[in-house]
Amino acid sequence: MTVIPINMAEAIIEPFFDGSLSGLSKWIIEDGASHGLVVRQDWCWVAFEWARRPVNNLPLRMRREVEVVCGDYNDLIVSVMAPPGAVVKLEVQTERGTVRGRSKRFGSIKQEVTVNLRGASRIQGMTLEIHTRRDGIAAGWFNWIGLRHRRQLKRYEKQWRRFDARWEKYLVPEEFVPAFKPAYGILVTEDETEAVRARHTAMLAAGQVSPFELAGQCAARQAPEESISDSVNFWLDTRYNRVRDHNKILLTHGPNVAIDGLLRRDPKMLRLAARYALSIAHCEHWDDSFICRLPGGLFDHRCFVQSLCAFDVALILDLAGEMFTGVGREFLMRRLAQEALGTIAYNVWKYDYIHNCNQLAWFTPGRMMAMLVLERHWPRVRPYTEQAIMELQASLENVILPDGGYPEGPMYFRCVGRDGLLPFYLHARARGQDPAATIPQVVRRCAAFGDVVTSTDEDQDVIPACDALGRHELVSQAMLATAMPESAWARMLAHRLPPGTLPPYSTEGHVQAMADLLLTLVIAGRLEKKTLPPAPPLVVMPDLGWAASTRTLNDQSVKLFIIGNQAGAGHTHEDKGSFVLEFAGETFAMDCGTSDYSSPYANLATQCAWHNMLLPVVDGDRPHPQCPLPHDVKPQCLGDAIHFYATMELTAGWAGFYRRWVRTWNSPAPDHLKITDDYELDGGSAVDFVWLTERDVTVEGQCITLIGKHGKVTIQAEAGTEVMVDDLPFLRGLSATGTLVTLRRIAIRKAGLSGHLTTVVQLETI
Repeated sequence: MTVIPINMAEAIIEPFFDGSLSGLSKWIIEDGASHGLVVRQDWCWVAFEWARRPVNNLPLRMRREVEVVCGDYNDLIVSVMAPPGAVVKLEVQTERGTVRGRSKRFGSIKQEVTVNLRGASRIQGMTLEIHTRRDGIAAGWFNWIGLRHRRQLKRYEKQWRRFDARWEKYLVPEEFVPAFKPAYGILVTEDETEAVRARHTAMLAAGQVSPFELAGQCAARQAPEESISDSVNFWLDTRYNRVRDHNKILLTHGPNVAIDGLLRRDPKMLRLAARYALSIAHCEHWDDSFICRLPGGLFDHRCFVQSLCAFDVALILDLAGEMFTGVGREFLMRRLAQEALGTIAYNVWKYDYIHNCNQLAWFTPGRMMAMLVLERHWPRVRPYTEQAIMELQASLENVILPDGGYPEGPMYFRCVGRDGLLPFYLHARARGQDPAATIPQVVRRCAAFGDVVTSTDEDQDVIPACDALGRHELVSQAMLATAMPESAWARMLAHRLPPGTLPPYSTEGHVQAMADLLLTLVIAGRLEKKTLPPAPPLVVMPDLGWAASTRTLNDQSVKLFIIGNQAGAGHTHEDKGSFVLEFAGETFAMDCGTSDYSSPYANLATQCAWHNMLLPVVDGDRPHPQCPLPHDVKPQCLGDAIHFYATMELTAGWAGFYRRWVRTWNSPAPDHLKITDDYELDGGSAVDFVWLTERDVTVEGQCITLIGKHGKVTIQAEAGTEVMVDDLPFLRGLSATGTLVTLRRIAIRKAGLSGHLTTVVQLETI
């Protein structure tokens, strides 16, 4: 192990996060085959999982003999995310004997588990153990192992505490009275600001609560200067940062208070927005943490944080530009050019793949906002602005399929609707063009994708297939409604944002972006009010491999969604052949979507056991297909307003588990569905037909009943099968402080290596 200093007080000795430097192959991992233990090098960590709790409650034990000179440090630290309820124990062998440490019981965020080296000068070995008493599938990861000198760390951290709220020479005097108008009018013009201000005032007078004011109040609860550090947190994501930096939230708050200050003509809020921009700018690096710049390392987290910093700082320069002195403005522009655009250019030049997935679009709003501000002062920027818009155009043509589908699912489709179209909107405004006229033609063919993913569940906009949540972003809906005014995207927007209303402010998940809401109000005010057509009864997407049937039963919607695969699609799950059944405004057979990426639940949610699948039962193993799946899996469908039929060949990617698997859905009428699985296993003892739900479940023999508010679904299992129901805890939302819910997993088990399993489903309104 090499001691790699990362600052004056800390060093890394085991960079698990960097696959090029990780020493995983040198660790001795005790055999865990009996409980399905898997340990592997993954994205920015060494990931582990197990299929069931072992009898000794010790699912993972790994050790390594080393020779590390550690006399300059006091502590050894292991950064780890263990399953909820687990405890991590450490043993470190030194020339002075063995020292030990243990974690607190894990909750929903990672820990840095510390061992006091007690004056040792050499580390000779280490042992890591995870202890748990919880049954079922579990997962987690190790980020890194490092060393710390406590006193030097205090000195190191003092450098970030030298800033106060005055920002002398960077901000105008506190007695300055602004005109409350944008400096450049890139996001909204002065006239649009006044129009939204008038609408906002009228809504408040009518008793509505302002999300803009609530967002401003949320941002004002903290002094942004207290969050200045050597890096910038990626929203509330805790995968990459240091534990000491948890809850240092700078991003999004600044534009939020700027908008609140503009609408309510509050100079203190405009000044606070400017302080947020300066606080971001004074963070030493616009990245997640040292793991992106380990000396001699190769790992980088692309330019996610840099693009977010660019968007916020540039937007604040526009919305609160009156508050900066020339020194303050020039300093922020320099940071935009060097720290943000320089890193974004590196990513655009180096990584071909980002042009063929969500990422180039993800990075472009910040890139575009920064360039449009800089070119007002430095005209030589303009050709690079045009290059950026051309690269985005080409990327959208790459990622949108010929049938208008989007392989990464409805949540990442915001990288078309929001991230992909926002730069065109901003660019058109800067060039004096009509933003609606500049929307790329390729986007206008995405109406069918909206129809297939639209949810009839009253609590959702979209079915959360792949890495997704059930809500699609408002500004994305508004942009897409502009491109396709009679599409499902327009129906979503009309449902979420009725005329004369403001959406509620949510404190769940990421800090809610008021810039997106402001732009949504501007765009929605321009959309023509019309009666929108209903959803088509059958949508089949031949390139994407998804299909949906939408029918009615006693005036209640019945939607059956079937998921296949476009070869190589990313952000997908091990769920080809899964389905979703919505009925009477609720979901009866669900897709749990994704969870906070900082939580092991996000990894678990990708697994086929968390979907409505047919799973081989193999002792000591977790059967699963390849993911991403390099094969096309496409349903063959027929249907209309009455009947629906689909069949899908699902064997691809299941080598070693299935020799054959074909699934068929036959629904001659909305109230009746028969699912038939024709299968032959390569090994194992049985198959489990899995059905995931949040509805109340009762079981009587082979009859399973799910009860909702307005509908009832009865599942009739085959004679001779075994019916099991267990609870799955799940963290809902994109925040480690999200809601822990309980999902019900129904499993219908049929013994044998081959055969047909028929499951009959009956629907009725109540």
